[in-house]
Amino acid sequence: MKKNLFYAFALIGSMGFFAACSDDDGKGTINTELLKELNTTFTTGNESASFALTYSDAPMVGKTATFNSADGKTATIVLAGTTMSQLKPILGVDLVNSGVVPGETSTTLNVNLTPVGDTGFAFEGTDGSNGRTLTYKGTIEKGKLSMDVDVAFADNDLTGTWNLYPYVPYADVMPAHIVWQSSVPFKVSLIPGTEPTEIQPEWFLNMAAALDLIPAGETKMTLNKSLASLLKSISFGKDGNIIASYSDAANMTSPVWQESSPNMIHYVVKNGKLYAYLNIDAIMGAASGQKSTTKALDLASILQVVLSKLPELAPMLTEGIPLGYTIAEDGMLSVYIDKDGLGAILIDVMIELMQSEDLKNALLEFINSNPTFSMFAGMINDVLAQFPETAAATSTLELGLNFTKNVAE
Repeated sequence: MKKNLFYAFALIGSMGFFAACSDDDGKGTINTELLKELNTTFTTGNESASFALTYSDAPMVGKTATFNSADGKTATIVLAGTTMSQLKPILGVDLVNSGVVPGETSTTLNVNLTPVGDTGFAFEGTDGSNGRTLTYKGTIEKGKLSMDVDVAFADNDLTGTWNLYPYVPYADVMPAHIVWQSSVPFKVSLIPGTEPTEIQPEWFLNMAAALDLIPAGETKMTLNKSLASLLKSISFGKDGNIIASYSDAANMTSPVWQESSPNMIHYVVKNGKLYAYLNIDAIMGAASGQKSTTKALDLASILQVVLSKLPELAPMLTEGIPLGYTIAEDGMLSVYIDKDGLGAILIDVMIELMQSEDLKNALLEFINSNPTFSMFAGMINDVLAQFPETAAATSTLELGLNFTKNVAE
């Protein structure tokens, strides 16, 4: 009898053993302690929980991957943006980078796991949704998740390379795209002593763009000529990357063309708009060590006004900056800030700045000290006085760049 009981207990024990061994379909028992260590959030630049991410074979920073697996056979990986750590000391608030995939604040992948020894797992697969196909491959171990991601969006009318519209002096179309109409135009005397004339804001901007105001070595250039010396083309990739062919400001008189790094600016086209996603961590990393040559009339006043608009600007850094664009019948592409979104904030900032007496006085001092502008000082003074009302009544705003399609495509 005792012998039979012994065999019975042995049989029960062996069934439990085989059940444990089959938990992972013959791959061994689940290492629950390992899963506890792996089920965490990995971040690019984090030494203790590092996320090594490439997107279109190029490194990508400012992102997180949250891994979670209950059984060691399948897992979810949630890709998202990090908080913008480099901006927090400046702005004092937490802002969040855009997600890994352009247009997606977060992306959830359901992956199948393959054990790699006793220390981690490998995974790969494809995810198709939101009008794109995402292919991924990666590994995870304690303290590190590595992942290669490739994304292909459906073609849109921007896909390809666009050259900046050529600069030709006195031509009807220039590289700069300037449209600014108001239902309350400025009323100024173009010639002292004459009756005031109604003039739209765009007239003043186009006039300023035609003057030699931009420093370039020992000379000065117009805005449009300087644009042609700084930007050669932009390419809208099928992977959502925007790559610019550009030259540094130091080489403005003799451009040396180079391409911007991938994964600094992404885009998607939706609802008739172009949404741009800035990778702030990547942009600030590339800009570190570069000296600014910009001289502000009153940087403290400008910064104070801009920071007051932060609650309106912050969501755009995560959800994308909306830009308008049109493609004319002759194939010219215009990309611009429009009246909505960023344009509305820009108008508010300019109105508030023009209501600052200190800033207006600094601007007038600059104008009076500049021979190019001094002859227009009276007219400009009238414009500054009328600016808040005219800007508030803006009916159309388009500030951006004009392009032509690369003929090689």
